[in-house]
Amino acid sequence: SGFTGGQAPMNQGGFLGPKSGVNSVRAALSAWDDTLVEIKGKIISQVGHEKYKFSDGKDTIIIEIDDEDWGGLSVGPDELITIYGEVDGNAVLANEIDVKRIVK
Repeated sequence: SGFTGGQAPMNQGGFLGPKSGVNSVRAALSAWDDTLVEIKGKIISQVGHEKYKFSDGKDTIIIEIDDEDWGGLSVGPDELITIYGEVDGNAVLANEIDVKRIVK
């Protein structure tokens, strides 16, 4: 097939529309590990390395955004964004969201 060394193609893209998952912080807090997440809201504050407090206007949750996943975006606490990612059900205190992509 033309591939050698078992390397997977880099970022081939994919479907960006709605898919199964949750779209509120409250639902994410009680969702299973790896549940897909698409939530509109605001980043309120940074609480640790790559960890931020996020609110959808009703509830708050800790989200993790790896430095390389910002995609060059700068976001202020008053800016509405949409986060895409998945629930991390293995966090110490409560569910967190592992963010893969941010849209402003």
